[in-house]
Order: sequence, then C-alpha cells, then structure tokens
Amino acid sequence: MKSKISLAAAALAAGTAISSGELASAQCSVTPPPGSIASGDGCAQVGGAADINGGCNIIPAVFTDLGSIPAGGTLNVTGEFGTYDASGAGGAATTRDLDWFLVTTDGGTLTVTLQTQNELATGAMPNSVIFIKGNVGADPCLGNFNVGVQSNACPHVQSYIGGAGTHLVVVTTPFETAGAAELYNCGQYLLTLTHTPLSFPVCGTSSDDCTSAHAAGGCNLPACCDGVCSFNPLCCEVAWDQGCVDQAVTSCGLFIYNCAPPTGAPANDCAVNAQLITVGQSNVVANNVSAGTDGPTGPSATCLAKMGKDLWYTIQAPANGALGITTCPSGDATTDTVIELYGLGTDPVITTARAATLPDMYIGCIDDSCPDATGAVIVGGPTAVTLIDAIGGEYYLVRIGGWYDDTTTTPDAADTFSVTLETSFQFVVFTTGAQHAINSNGTLTNLGLSSGCTAAATQQRWLAQPFSVPASSPEWNVERITVKGFAPAGVTNTTLNYVVWDRPAGNPAPTAANQRLAGSVPYPVPYDAAADDYANGAHDVGVAFALPAGNYYLTAYATNANCATVFSNFAWFISAYDGINLIDAAGPFAWRSATFPTPGFVRYTLPATFTMPSGADPADMYNAAFDIYGTPTTTTPPCAADFNGDHVRDGLDMTVILSNWGGTGGDVNGDGTTDGLDMTVLLSGWGACP
Repeated sequence: MKSKISLAAAALAAGTAISSGELASAQCSVTPPPGSIASGDGCAQVGGAADINGGCNIIPAVFTDLGSIPAGGTLNVTGEFGTYDASGAGGAATTRDLDWFLVTTDGGTLTVTLQTQNELATGAMPNSVIFIKGNVGADPCLGNFNVGVQSNACPHVQSYIGGAGTHLVVVTTPFETAGAAELYNCGQYLLTLTHTPLSFPVCGTSSDDCTSAHAAGGCNLPACCDGVCSFNPLCCEVAWDQGCVDQAVTSCGLFIYNCAPPTGAPANDCAVNAQLITVGQSNVVANNVSAGTDGPTGPSATCLAKMGKDLWYTIQAPANGALGITTCPSGDATTDTVIELYGLGTDPVITTARAATLPDMYIGCIDDSCPDATGAVIVGGPTAVTLIDAIGGEYYLVRIGGWYDDTTTTPDAADTFSVTLETSFQFVVFTTGAQHAINSNGTLTNLGLSSGCTAAATQQRWLAQPFSVPASSPEWNVERITVKGFAPAGVTNTTLNYVVWDRPAGNPAPTAANQRLAGSVPYPVPYDAAADDYANGAHDVGVAFALPAGNYYLTAYATNANCATVFSNFAWFISAYDGINLIDAAGPFAWRSATFPTPGFVRYTLPATFTMPSGADPADMYNAAFDIYGTPTTTTPPCAADFNGDHVRDGLDMTVILSNWGGTGGDVNGDGTTDGLDMTVLLSGWGACP
C-alpha cells in the first residue's frame, strides 16, 4: 500500500509544466532576515497531527494568508517541508509536506524565490517545486495553476504576472523516486515574495479584450497590456485603438480569426464552413493542395507542431467513449499531417465570432503518430488521434493540416496531401468513473492497493473488482481496458496482466472455476486522464475478446520474470465513485488475495484512519478505478440509411445525407446521388432498425 499527496496530480492534470532548472547555485542561505514570518506547522506530521497550512490537501482546506505586499515590497517566510514517514512505523518516506500561502497584490509581477537546506544542513535540497495560481477568487482550490516548475537550482526563482487580486503560492519538494529513499527528508526553507508593480496600473484592472479596439485604455492581459503600453503609452493613457490591437497581436501572439480562401480552395477550407461527418463514414477525402490557413499559426499556436493549409470537420460522439480519427491507412512516409481537436459542446455551428475563440476550445493536437511495419512511429508521416473521453451527443471540431517549419518558412509552404480521413468509436462498456483521493488522517491522499508480486509471502497480491457488461447488446467486443494506478519506487514491472472472472449472484469471492480469460501486455507508458485526481495514472491494456452481457470481476496486476527475488507492484487506485460496491453485514470491502488459489480471495478492509472525503459515499472506498471499452456486436446487419451501424436511424445518419447532398457519400437507394429520395428512405424508417 502506497500513497501520494494529491497536489501534483491536480497541477499536472491542469496542464502545468514540470521542468528541470539550471544547476544549483553555491549560494543558498535559509537564514531568515529580520521580520520574517514563520509558517509554524513543521513538516513531519506523524500520527496525523494537524497540517495548519495544508491547503487543498486538507479537509477543510487551510491556507496561511500572508496579507498584502505593497508595490515594490517583499515578504520573507521560513518553514520546513519534505517527505516523511506519516505512520511513524519506520521505513522509506511515503508522504510529502506542502506549504500553501495566499498573498495579495495590486497587479504586476509576483516573484517567488525559494532557498532550501537538507535535513543534515549540509547543502540545498536536490530539487524543489514552486506552484503559483493567480487571482484565485473566493475558492483557491478551483482552477488551474499558472506555474508549476520543479528545479534543482538554488535559489529557485519563478514569476507570475497578473492583475490585482489574491494569488496562491505552494512550495514543496518532489516525491521520492526509485532508489532515492530519504532524498527529500524534511528540511528548512526560506521563501521570499517580491511584488513589482505594473508600469501602467490600468493593465491590472481592465476587463476589456486585448484583441478588440475600445474607448478606454488598457486591456485584460496584464503582461501583454503593460508591454504594448511601454511601446505606446497612449494605449493605456487614452484608448486601446486598432493600432494597439495590432501591436498586441504581433508582440503577444494573440489570435484573431480571419479566413480568405484561395482560388480553388475546398469547401471546408474555413473553420466556419467545417464539413459535418459521422463516425464510420466512408470516402471522406481530405485534400489540402489548394487550401489556405485560418487556424492558429503564430506565437499563440495551440500545437507545438505548426500546421498550415488546414481543413475543418465536425463530428458528433454517438455516446461516451473513445473517438478515433486517423490518416494512417491512406498516408505514407511522405504524408506529413497534423491533427488538432476542439470541443464544441452541443452546438456544431461555428460563427466568425466563435472561431475567434478557437484557442479557448482547444483540446489537443497530434503529429507523427502512425507506425511503420516494424511498429516504429513514422517521423514526418501521417497522424492518428484518439479522444479517450469523448462525451455522447457533443460535437468536436477536427483541424487537419500539413506540417511546416516555422523557423524557415510560412503556413503557405505547409506540406500538401490527399488522404482518407477514417473515424471510429469505442463505446464505454463499463466505467468506474474518475479516480479520487481519500482522506488519510485529515490529508487527501491518492491511495493505490498493491497488485502484483509484492513480497515473498504475497506473490499473487490481487484484487477482484466487480463490473457488468450492459444488455444493450447481447455481446460486446472488448478492445481496451484502462486501469488507473502507479508503480511504487523500487519495483520492476515488465508486464501488466488482467484476469476476467465470472461473478455469480451474491458477489462471492472468485475461484479458479470462475476464471473466464486472462492475458498480459508489456507494461504500458502511463498518461494523464484529466478527470483523475492523480496525473499520469492511466494505463491502457489492449485486448481482443468477446464478453456476453452479464456480471464479472476484473483483476489487474504487474509482474516480471524474476518474481521470487525482484518484486513487482501496480498500485491500483481506489475511490472511484461510479464503481460497483461490495457490501456485507460488516460494511464495504474488497476481495483481495495474497496467493492463489490458496487461500485465494478474502475479505479486505483498510485501517480506520482511511475514510472517504466529506460528501462522498463511504461505500465507494474500495472501488478501484478502471474503464472498459469496446463495440457492440449484433445479430442483424444495419438497415438502409443506418450509416454508422448503430441500428438506429436518427439525426447522426441525417447529417451524412445533408453534408453529402448532391454527392455520393449519403446515397441510400443506389442511384449514385444523395438527394431527397435518400432522405425519404431515412425518414420513413426513422428510429430503431427492425
């Protein structure tokens, strides 16, 4: 059993960058200047002592409010942080102390300088971490961090430029890493906060958009506003006119939507004219030879891989699940495509005004993701993307363009291509929902139950987690299992394994006779599922088997080839609120084994120091987090006009006909043209296929 504090997950899930700093400085003193503030809570909270500035990791959240820093002012804070043995039982440190501070400024640069000293007072900590969240409002726990940086520099310095308001600063050390026990034992730090005011105070209070001209001076991006006004003071002192807008776009990399299609451009060359397609639709050819570029391309470009000559498509997710878009089958090593996704919600219409907010709707981008015959990614080749958490009924905007080198050329020189855009969808067969932290002695902790060969006496430390396959299809082709967890320090995981057991009525412990199937994959690279409290905890297991509708257990565990001497461990996160609860007369529990089949799975509960957060269902304590994806099988072929094969003729199929009107892509009656006759077939059979 291992635990990790939830702040790192929250920061990383929000997209915060964690990066290495420069080599440590020789000068790193923690001697407090006169007037320094003591944080006062220490570090080693053994036995669950109160963490008086434990922030959002404490229930209820508690912060140290440092008050206001005047213009040009400085505050110094002394404290202690690091990793510690929360249980007091000895052994490697398992918990990390974080110190959370609130500070108020009237707008400008907040500079955070952190100097540290290790436990033995022989030098600085090997690394430290600084998080900054600007203008937190009434609830500092809401929203994303603006800065999150790990560095081995000492002093470690980070800055944030923001408007007038209260800001959140969090300082800590990294978690222990494999083979690095006691690397970050509790040590001292000196935190210095400095406020440098804006040259133009209106930049800290203006609410006007920087990309539109307005009568008042200033705009709502403090750093950009201050820079533009330093170049032209009239932009703050008189009015933010079109010249100020142009300067902001150029110097700050802001995005203004504009589309002027070249001669011969495809109909979907502009985002406002995106082509509506459906999952599984055939013959969707993307040819950008005569296309222009209207998506983000400059310093504000959403994708690190720059793209030009872009085409646009909208697609609706038929249900909650994984939406796949690929050019791999039709591309080759010379087809250099880049794909971006944007979330449109339930409204597929993109007006010019809405297109101006493309960066705000951005989900992510992919470049160079298709494998060659050996499985290696083709660099400079085609692309495939999968949106793992598509929401049923919502629309997504797909931008596909050619790569270009922005250091030597412009979007007009982007690669050209003609590829078939293929789409697919994996339905959610079962999900426990997101992984959540639990309450450990008053601290929110991401807790994983060890699964694998964890010790000589527990060579089959397994869990059996209940799930059900819905009866909406008599059978499902299961294609992927995603399990949430982490590999604790000091273990060797070479494979991630799964077992599916039949689950009889009454939810008894599974026995050898209940095993339905099993398999393994090389231990996968984890990635971040943003809804989870822990970052980079999702592990995909590719599978291929059929399951009839019914009730089952899932087991997931890590292993290696030398279990007797080299231990393995997949710490499978619990506290997933939508899982199936196992409850008996004594309360909620989990089925867990040490060795199998003897004694096999037995009833397991956690110590009373672990509880669910306030407002959560205590019965959800032992639900390990996982998702199962697949596609329904059917006994009859799709009916006429059921383009996506879901055995329902509905609005998704109508979009195929409308978006292909006059062409061939929505032809139902076989006359080679998509027209009113095909619409008649669809409408006359509206609803479920017979």
